Amino acid sequence: MSSPRFLFPALFLLAALLHSSLPAQSPSARSAAVRDRNVEARLLSSHSTIRPGETFTIGLQLEMDPTWHTYWINPGETGLPTTLKLDLPEGFTAGDLQFPIPKKFITDFGYDVREAGYGYEGSVVHPVTITAPTDLKPGGTVTLNGAASWLMCDPNTCIPGKAALSLTLPVGEESVASSERGLLELYTKKLPHPLEAPAAVALEGDQVVLKTTVPQGTLTAGATLHFYPLRNLVFDAFADAAVTVAGEDVTITASKHESLAAAPDEFSGLLIAETPTGGTGYIVSTGGADPAADEAATTAASTGAAFAPAPGAKAEALPFGGGILGILLAAFLGGIILNIMPCVFPVISLKVMSFVGLAGENRKKVLAHSLVFALGILVFFWLLTLAMLLLRNLGGDEIGWGVQLRYPGFVIGLIFVMVIVALSLFGVFEIGASMTAVGGGLANQTGYAGSFWSGALAVLLATPCTAPLMAPAIGFALAAPAGLMFLVFTCLGLGLAAPYFLFALFPKLLDRLPAPGAWMETFKQLMGFPMLAVVVWLTGVLSKQLNVAGLQWALTAVLFVAIAAWILGRFAGYERPVGTRVKARLAAALVFLLSLGIAWEASAKRVLPTTVDIAEVIAGHRAEGKNVFVDFTAEWCITCKVNKRVAINTAAVQEAFQANNVEFVTADWTNEDPSITRVLAEFGRSGVPFYLLYPADTSRPPLRFGDGIITAGDILEAIEKLKR
Repeated sequence: MSSPRFLFPALFLLAALLHSSLPAQSPSARSAAVRDRNVEARLLSSHSTIRPGETFTIGLQLEMDPTWHTYWINPGETGLPTTLKLDLPEGFTAGDLQFPIPKKFITDFGYDVREAGYGYEGSVVHPVTITAPTDLKPGGTVTLNGAASWLMCDPNTCIPGKAALSLTLPVGEESVASSERGLLELYTKKLPHPLEAPAAVALEGDQVVLKTTVPQGTLTAGATLHFYPLRNLVFDAFADAAVTVAGEDVTITASKHESLAAAPDEFSGLLIAETPTGGTGYIVSTGGADPAADEAATTAASTGAAFAPAPGAKAEALPFGGGILGILLAAFLGGIILNIMPCVFPVISLKVMSFVGLAGENRKKVLAHSLVFALGILVFFWLLTLAMLLLRNLGGDEIGWGVQLRYPGFVIGLIFVMVIVALSLFGVFEIGASMTAVGGGLANQTGYAGSFWSGALAVLLATPCTAPLMAPAIGFALAAPAGLMFLVFTCLGLGLAAPYFLFALFPKLLDRLPAPGAWMETFKQLMGFPMLAVVVWLTGVLSKQLNVAGLQWALTAVLFVAIAAWILGRFAGYERPVGTRVKARLAAALVFLLSLGIAWEASAKRVLPTTVDIAEVIAGHRAEGKNVFVDFTAEWCITCKVNKRVAINTAAVQEAFQANNVEFVTADWTNEDPSITRVLAEFGRSGVPFYLLYPADTSRPPLRFGDGIITAGDILEAIEKLKR
């Protein structure tokens, strides 16, 4: 039966009427999403159009993959809180990034390493209040830029994440709410409220007791109560606090942290009343609702009250049970072991000879030179730490031990130093004891300067090497607050200097060294050749960083450095007239400046960057049914070269690779390669050497090797594990 002719027009008219009666959809106001590995970030705005002088809310939204989480303002004894650095147009002001109520999670990473942390899973929005200036002109647009950073963790590893976000909003006579306003209001309601009454905290035996009062009816009847501290090292992180309510009195009791000796003077935390429909949070503080007291507590929580294994170290078996003392001990012992690594040999041999020159001297002089040598080591470790902190604060995601050797300018500068030292040792010109600390000048100020610069040079040459125990300590330091980072690298430097204190503590050991004599001049000249060997090695590094023209110009710059040194030695000696000396020094300075200019130009002539993603290479071989051995190496890594020669390239290992279907893959980190950096970060590593053996079965995790030197036996043992 046919439909009446008027049916379709009537239906169309009815649909139009219904559509006109529905409320208009609010326009969206969100930035483009930026994904960094397992977290996606964007900026949201409560208003799609803003008006002059208006206060509105934006939010940093983080959406996490399953099993991953980010952190609260107090992340617990490990982790890092999320941050957002805003770059706003002139006249705009912003409040602090705010943190909704979190959840507590305890993660077991294996190797007796557990984490008790506070944070977010699934999705979270961190609100920020923005105020527009009153003189803002309607009709235009404004752009809000933000640099977000966070730490993302799952039960296997932790990875730092970041995103550069940008949100553009039109300016009008009247404001317009956006479709994101409801979501922002939802998370704004999840922000904690301060309680007026101050709390009292006491230590009663092994229990920390916090008492406060809450107005009647504040806490929902039947709600489940939790308490999360805003300061670490007070409560036992793995014990849940017990919350009891009697009228308006609230008592919070928890086992104390093992390091706590007395009740803290100031203490704050988050009391959460959780119901099936959600949770409400209240800040409990010894300062009551005083904003200054709460700010001090939250600042302490977010800037490093936690002295525990850094997130990057979780994936490995942490030395000495982890914790700050274990990490510092690992750094110290790693520094001692660093003395026998091949990188440091040229300087260490010179330093030993300096003690020969001290034979027969009094104990105070020996101790003084040991202290000055240690000071040189520490000062340059501190300078290195400052440089890495600067890179981290600037958003650099490729910082680590030895990574400065990825920059040709630094490599050329190190070649300059080695050539200058070698020429001085050969007697081409005299900086003598001021650089090498060898011979009779040790008794004067020049000799002390020599001890200092010997320590500095040892640090420069040590950076391409890693030793056992160093990797977890350095990985921890790079993710730790600045003060703790300095402490770890200080222990590493003290370890490097420690063997030389033996001569100061036991001066009779000097009697076992050969007596000073004319032979020392011959030995001094002989020590110039290890310096030139370092130059040969560094030239190999440059050959992978610069194109042919760049390498040629870099070597030309080295030639001019040698000419400057020759001019200084030939014409600027004190046996020359004053005028000749001045002219010679001026000429040497000009030639040296010319060498710096040539080196600057040469360092810009880089080889083309690789476009190969190492993770895709590994996945491709595993898809073909192959096991994959990955050698994370670099041309500047001496330890890597030693491992390749004594372990990887041995006949037994190569035969085992063939017999067990193992594909050998080189991950060359000589130059900057973000794909390699990402894989290293997944395993808490910040440098090379590093080795992984991936089973062909993608459901099985890779086998990892110890840090520093490995043996053929280590590789063969790992291959045997593939068969189990």
